[in-house]
Amino acid sequence: MMAHLPESVSTESLLARTVRSIRGADAKAVEAARARQQVLTKPEGSLGLLEDLSIRLAGMYGQVPVTVPSNPVVGLFAGDHGVWAQGVSPDPQEITTQQMVNMAAGGAAISVLSRQMGAQLWITDVGARHEVDAPIRQRCVRRSTDDMSQGPAMSLDEAVQALEVGIETGLEAVGEGADILVTGEMGIANTTPASALISVFTGLPPAEVTGRGAGSDDRRHQHKIGVVARSLQVNRPEAEHPVEALAKVGGFEHAAMAGFILAAAASRIPVLIDGVIACSAALTATAICPEARDFIITSHAGAEPGITASTAALGLPALLDLGMRLGEGSGAILALPIVQASAHILNEMATFDDAEVTDIKVTGETDIPDDVDTSTPPCRVLVLGGARSGKSTFAESRLPRDSRVTYVATSQRNPADPEWEERIRLHQARRPAAWQTVETTDIASVLLADDDAPVLVDCLGVWITRILDEVGAWAADADDRSWQNDLESHVDEFIDAIRRTGRDVIFVSNEVGMGVVPDTPAGRLFRDELGRLNAAVGQACDEVWMCVAGIPKRWA
Repeated sequence: MMAHLPESVSTESLLARTVRSIRGADAKAVEAARARQQVLTKPEGSLGLLEDLSIRLAGMYGQVPVTVPSNPVVGLFAGDHGVWAQGVSPDPQEITTQQMVNMAAGGAAISVLSRQMGAQLWITDVGARHEVDAPIRQRCVRRSTDDMSQGPAMSLDEAVQALEVGIETGLEAVGEGADILVTGEMGIANTTPASALISVFTGLPPAEVTGRGAGSDDRRHQHKIGVVARSLQVNRPEAEHPVEALAKVGGFEHAAMAGFILAAAASRIPVLIDGVIACSAALTATAICPEARDFIITSHAGAEPGITASTAALGLPALLDLGMRLGEGSGAILALPIVQASAHILNEMATFDDAEVTDIKVTGETDIPDDVDTSTPPCRVLVLGGARSGKSTFAESRLPRDSRVTYVATSQRNPADPEWEERIRLHQARRPAAWQTVETTDIASVLLADDDAPVLVDCLGVWITRILDEVGAWAADADDRSWQNDLESHVDEFIDAIRRTGRDVIFVSNEVGMGVVPDTPAGRLFRDELGRLNAAVGQACDEVWMCVAGIPKRWA
């Protein structure tokens, strides 16, 4: 184990002794739990994170069956911050003390949830600006930190003292029977130092880890990012020196929560964390003692970007994501039943031998009967849209760019029409090299060819125009419908090929049903025949999409 403590910290201090006592997960218990999970009556991995969590619990408690945690203590630490003066929060600092009184009276969210979960709520004033007249634990290091954007938030001795407040609290809770700890916090503007700590320990820039906190608007959010960046520039904290970094850009409640986490690790019990403040404390604790990670359970993903960055750095996926951003420990306590459920599953679920259920890992999978059709049916898609609607781009995005695709271009080159030639050139330029282009009106032959490459037909509006020309519809008088049978024959052959094809195929076509009525006979003819064609193709397809202003929406 490698602990990262300043040389000035006495080897006999509570912090040093606690860190020295921390050992990682019990390897034998982890292997025993993993082996048991493999013989429980379920497909391996089918319970997802519950399985992983139960194995981790075994490593924490050092035994199988694992302890089902039933005596939780929420350690909630409160503090204020000098950086509040920079306008990083829309809320007044008085809320910190007011909310502590509310928590102690049982009216806050964490108070309600703690009662529901049967948890004790221990509220500790570790650095609030004003003294609180309420039945809470008074362990104040100093009345608020200094403004970290102007210099260090606290001295190194104060940081150690705050860490030890958290350790003392955690050890006391364990001494009174706690078998799982839950982190909580209260402090106006405390997401600003949390973002600074997360930036230090993840190496990510402030803009990627600084969120809106309790509800900053865009302007204040950008200002907050700037304050975090300035604080890091002024203090130059280093991840290799975590206690010093905590003193420079942290808060008293961040330090106490980190100490609380170290106490859980030293006591070999799990600690549930949530929220961006708790995440910054967890990163601090694991930077001080990497083995502490084995005892951390990340409960709630939350809305702050710093949470995602922290859980990724810790390598510990969150169990919940309810869109919450309150903090206080509210997300952490909500995960307690999930932790308990994972322990019950490992302890009480029957094995294959116990229940006399066949274990396919031992006997092997049954074969698929020879007479069962294992082929995948083709997917036929119609994509509709007006001019410049993005229908072609959407259709192309549905197909692989690095393997064969047959692209059926229904248009003909026309050197006399520069605009048309340019459109064809642009379409050709964006097709991947692996795609094969076929210029034809005989779409049916392509669909029925002995080939398994998917097909993209673009577009049916041009195709029906060319077929109308082939059957003489454009040259006929308005009352002359002698071409009708020939047209229907072409369309019927095409629709039959769609139904019979074994290839995945996407058709692109112009939507004419919502357009204005053309004021020429030729325009009305095109509208009517393309409308009939679209309807027939749509009936033969498995999916129909409509693109409007570049946004595709599925109709069927």
